[in-house]
Amino acid sequence: MELNNTESLLTVENLHFTYPRGKNEVLRGVSCDIKKGERVAILGSNGAGKSTFFSLITGLTSNYQGSIRLNNHEIREMSRNQIAQYISFVPQKHEPMFPFSVKDFIMMGRYSKIDALGNPTKEDVDAVMRAAEETGAIRYIDRPYNELSGGEIQLAIIARALTQETEIMILDEPNNHLDFKNQFTVFNLICDISKKRNVTLIMSLHNPNDVLLFSERAIVFNNGIVAADGLVSDILNTKLLSEVFGVNAVCLEQNGYKAFLPHSLSKS
Repeated sequence: MELNNTESLLTVENLHFTYPRGKNEVLRGVSCDIKKGERVAILGSNGAGKSTFFSLITGLTSNYQGSIRLNNHEIREMSRNQIAQYISFVPQKHEPMFPFSVKDFIMMGRYSKIDALGNPTKEDVDAVMRAAEETGAIRYIDRPYNELSGGEIQLAIIARALTQETEIMILDEPNNHLDFKNQFTVFNLICDISKKRNVTLIMSLHNPNDVLLFSERAIVFNNGIVAADGLVSDILNTKLLSEVFGVNAVCLEQNGYKAFLPHSLSKS
């Protein structure tokens, strides 16, 4: 399998980052190039630098060394509104604090497109309803957002991101806090949307088996560097998992599916 995409949307070159008052670099010379329509998993253990990487490529943090170019624009020179035209973000966790209706919550994804007076147009309303239909959030569109279950909240957050109509959707552990069925439901949904809308997905994941099922490409972080980058079928193996996670695993294959089963800790 080869990736046929040629249009680069996000280019990261020699990225270094240290937190203020921090002694050690969190990211050390990270480089990658992500193209239109790719489904990319950012894989790594806790503390590997994944969350910091997301904070930088979404423009939330800017005091980095190196280059992050979004559609050929250096991201630290772009406004929040400009970045929101290209990138939508699905956070790892969202605590509903106010009893907005689900419809009003999803509408918040249109903030970068709504006029200065904050008056939604028919186009904005249509985008909200279309996203609600695609995700299934239409079933509870008029309910208070803070009364939803964990799975329903995640679908509403994805719908909110979809209303931005961006070329890149970034998801930070999209299956976090979800049960077995809802994890699969969410992954299946976002992959279908990626294909339908030709949206680039960049997902932070912990479980290599999720990467096998739902990603084309993996960028593996280990101690602030890129330990591997390529097609999942080419780079994901038991040797890499031992080096990155410190776990010995066996690879099981049946009916065309592959999965890793951990059985012991690697010797340090």
